[in-house]
Amino acid sequence: MRRLILAAGLLASISTSAFADRIDGGWCNEDGSKRLHISGSQIELPSGRTITGNYGRHAFSYEGPAGDPEEGQSIEMRQLSEEEMILYRSTNPGKSENWTRCQAIS
Repeated sequence: MRRLILAAGLLASISTSAFADRIDGGWCNEDGSKRLHISGSQIELPSGRTITGNYGRHAFSYEGPAGDPEEGQSIEMRQLSEEEMILYRSTNPGKSENWTRCQAIS
């Protein structure tokens, strides 16, 4: 029984840390006015719309869909650390936006 409990604890810690080093999850821009959520190839945009994009373990990109405020923009994101990501927009070449993991509000 002791080994089972120890194994379960080890498995839980491994799966938590494995998820943490991926771009998946909730992200907020610097002032908290925009949020997005990545889950594999699915992304919920700041507008609330969910679309499919190009997923990489530490990167994500998509084209702003028709009818969305980001329509026609190419958006690229790169994860810098577990808590930081940088976002680039084709409409603003040479400029980047800093995003961080959204904090849970209790």
